[in-house]
Amino acid sequence: MSADQQGRTLPELVETRLSAALVSDILDDMGHRDHALDPAIRPLDRSVVVAGWANPFLVGEAGEIPAEPYAGEIAALDDIRPGDMVLVAAGGSARAACWGELFSTAARVRGARGTVIDGYCRDERRIASMGYPVWSRGSLPLDCKGRLAVTAWRQPAVVGGLPVRPGELVVADVDGAVVIPAGLAEETVRRGVEKASKENGLRGALVRGSTLRAAYGRFGVL
Repeated sequence: MSADQQGRTLPELVETRLSAALVSDILDDMGHRDHALDPAIRPLDRSVVVAGWANPFLVGEAGEIPAEPYAGEIAALDDIRPGDMVLVAAGGSARAACWGELFSTAARVRGARGTVIDGYCRDERRIASMGYPVWSRGSLPLDCKGRLAVTAWRQPAVVGGLPVRPGELVVADVDGAVVIPAGLAEETVRRGVEKASKENGLRGALVRGSTLRAAYGRFGVL
């Protein structure tokens, strides 16, 4: 199910048919109950649903301005592949913003679907105006130069308290961010599409005056 009959990729299918909450329910049903990032990580744009393949950026604190500032950031951003969801593993550090407008521009041009930051960003107005999806713990004006630095990318990391591996499917919206293990991605999305159809049927029955008990008995979802 890497693409549906209309040619949509798995992330595109998630974005058009599913939500983080629905995906979370499916992962629960599959016995994979530890899958959500810290709820303090919030979206700049509450209206979007974004899905993409995890590309974790590992970030560490720096003690001084290096001879080549931004070397890790530049290399990591230039290595972004179409369909990546950048996950910035900054451990919640409030020492500086580790993402901003220019990083967003570079990521979008390289084909990233969005960025989820376990830390802080800046240039929120400009990021919002360009329509690039970003989740973070908040905003700070402080530049990362000499404070934080990307030390590795496309490597396993802990983001928002959750271990994440490269290539796992990340789904993020206003409810938060959920990570689907790569081996469960296709089955999770397939089950999610089926559940979404049942939820639509239940919702329609309720609108037409059905009791919740009767609708639940018919569709079996809540």
